[in-house]
Amino acid sequence: MEDERTITDLPVEVLDLIFAYLYLPNKVGLAAAHEKLGKAFAFHSRNQFKKLTYDYRLRTESWLVVIRECGPKIEEFDCCGGGLCWNDSIAQAITEYCCNLESVKILVTTRNRESVNDFLLKMKNSLMSVKLKQHESSSVITLNSVMELPNLKKLAINGDLHENVYNIGKLSGLERLTIEYKYYYTYPTINIITLCDSLCNLRALKLKRITLTLPEEAPTRIWYNLESLKLFQCVFPTELPDCPKLKYLDLYYNKCTDKDQILKFIVKNGKNIDTMYEKCSPTTFDADGLLQLLRNCPKLRFLFTRLEDIKLYLGYVSSMVEILRENGVTREDPLQLVVCRRIKWKWIRRLIPRTSYPELIDLRYFNDGADGS
Repeated sequence: MEDERTITDLPVEVLDLIFAYLYLPNKVGLAAAHEKLGKAFAFHSRNQFKKLTYDYRLRTESWLVVIRECGPKIEEFDCCGGGLCWNDSIAQAITEYCCNLESVKILVTTRNRESVNDFLLKMKNSLMSVKLKQHESSSVITLNSVMELPNLKKLAINGDLHENVYNIGKLSGLERLTIEYKYYYTYPTINIITLCDSLCNLRALKLKRITLTLPEEAPTRIWYNLESLKLFQCVFPTELPDCPKLKYLDLYYNKCTDKDQILKFIVKNGKNIDTMYEKCSPTTFDADGLLQLLRNCPKLRFLFTRLEDIKLYLGYVSSMVEILRENGVTREDPLQLVVCRRIKWKWIRRLIPRTSYPELIDLRYFNDGADGS
């Protein structure tokens, strides 16, 4: 009598085809039934769980099966809202099976902060990117745990800010830093030079709802390696440090004591800027300022702006096009100009074809929902 055969006797390639016909909860249920089926599930999933987002698709016990079988392939863990909250069992399983985890996004509260701290310390040797969305007073102790991560390259903090924010300066290997204050009506003050002074490898900096200050006695400072700078709803009464390698600049409704401050910064550091977003009120630059910007940013190939307070006429647009031609802009490599105010877009759309080199501007319109024109 021929030996009985079961589904576990099938080759992994056939099991892969069977898994393909099942919904995720059924796949995980089958994977939990037998060790070989678990291995087949991992083979079938391939890189599906490279980024693990803990949510309501599965029960906790099913997520534990996924983590057990696919753990070595999981590089990102997202538990930052939009689904289930922090789960200690999930965290414990990740520390046990996810040896290659590099990135985490976590919603931290007073209730789970101790568990989060323990998790970060257990994974400290593999983590390279951490994003923390912090509630209440959880930020102090959690940020102290972040300081223990020796290989951290990317850090994002969203929530309350305390004096220990300056401890970020101890992360000498940090390359990307985001600090976002969660409230709209108060802007905490941060001495940005003191914070970034030892971050010699910093390539990208994003600040949101922050009042920036510099040391009173500080001479002109330089962020030698900064390539991307994003300032959203910030206040800066003093000039920013020089950024000679800056390539990407994003400005959104910031406040300055000197209305020409940002333009001066762009003119001084525009040599390598190729992408710029500008949406501020009052505007960052007037008509003459825009021409200065184009002259001093020869590599600029993307500009997002409202063209606010700029009167558009043929002679002016012709000057823009002539500057672009002198900068080496070509038909194959034009300036992509995205205008987010419709009336300005209509005017410049009529004028560009009447210039000598209309092919140098690739005009686009973007409706951001705030255009009242």
